[in-house]
Amino acid sequence: MRRAETWPRTIVHVDLDAFYSSVHQRDDSRLRARPIAVAGRSRRAVVIGASYEARSFGVHSAMPLHEALQRCPDLVVVPPEHGRYREASRQVHAIFRRFASPEKIESVALDEAYLDVSARTRHGTSSPEEVGRRVKYTIHTEVGLTASVGVATSKLLAKIAGATRKPDGLALVQPGTEPDFLAPLPITVIPGLGPKTEERLRLMGISAVRDLAVADTQKLIQALGTSGGLLQRLAQGRDRSPVVGARPARTVSAEVTFEYDVTDRDRLEQALHQLAQRVTERLHADGLRARTVSIKLKLPDLRLVSRQVSRTSPTDDRDVIFRAACAALDRSRPESRPVRLIGVGLSGLEHSKPDLQMTLFD
Repeated sequence: MRRAETWPRTIVHVDLDAFYSSVHQRDDSRLRARPIAVAGRSRRAVVIGASYEARSFGVHSAMPLHEALQRCPDLVVVPPEHGRYREASRQVHAIFRRFASPEKIESVALDEAYLDVSARTRHGTSSPEEVGRRVKYTIHTEVGLTASVGVATSKLLAKIAGATRKPDGLALVQPGTEPDFLAPLPITVIPGLGPKTEERLRLMGISAVRDLAVADTQKLIQALGTSGGLLQRLAQGRDRSPVVGARPARTVSAEVTFEYDVTDRDRLEQALHQLAQRVTERLHADGLRARTVSIKLKLPDLRLVSRQVSRTSPTDDRDVIFRAACAALDRSRPESRPVRLIGVGLSGLEHSKPDLQMTLFD
């Protein structure tokens, strides 16, 4: 392996394997080696997470639960326990801070993060591969979960590399080998390349990353707009996006899907009160206040209706947030339309200041 000092920078991508289902299997030996899905029990429940045993039957996240049960009749359905997921994620992120400073840790989700450990490897304290192995080992021994880890000179390469070794794998892309590593992979490995873009590229005869890397740039831009040039640069392994850590949350939200469509105003307000409690707890946990309260309604035809109420000073008071959500509900005039889903979102977030005086929403 090349000496660690030859790496221009070292990015480690960590993705916890089947995170939600793995937490349940870790804590309940009866669930180990069994096909399980994390989901609610309502008629409209969707799968939040699936174990690898369930994935072998084609079960995956965001799949309607009734379809998952059809594909896997022996599927074990366990209810979500968000507190346990947050605690497991907190433990894992505490481990990350042993390998990188907070400003060099970019948390993508509860189960995914990037670490910029360039200074550590360049100073010769450990090789890039050793850092990846130590991260995996520490997570497994202290938290009881497995992770797939990619190590490369960029976020793009680290993420793609780790995905090629799932589950419980480690992949290393040496500096200078990025184009060769990417070339034979399908274009779908490039983050942000959606189904419509994939279809357009395939119509142009582009199915592998190597095809995209050498395609005519102007034709790509004509077909895809400015994103065509960006996708080509990524296909060539040219990614200098930084690891951005310690970013404040931009929004806090919670939602609920009703088992049956709701038209009753009291039922909607009950749901808003519960959602206001949930988002307020999130604010208190993160030491934040919000200036804007919004609601989201999903109708039976899946159309979305959203309204918001803003104020001049931020708040973290549940009752104020609830009243603002009800005011936004009034603006949406829901009485004549059944509601399938309702959600509350907070934005304009600021860190709490104890001397701020509370004022009513406009």
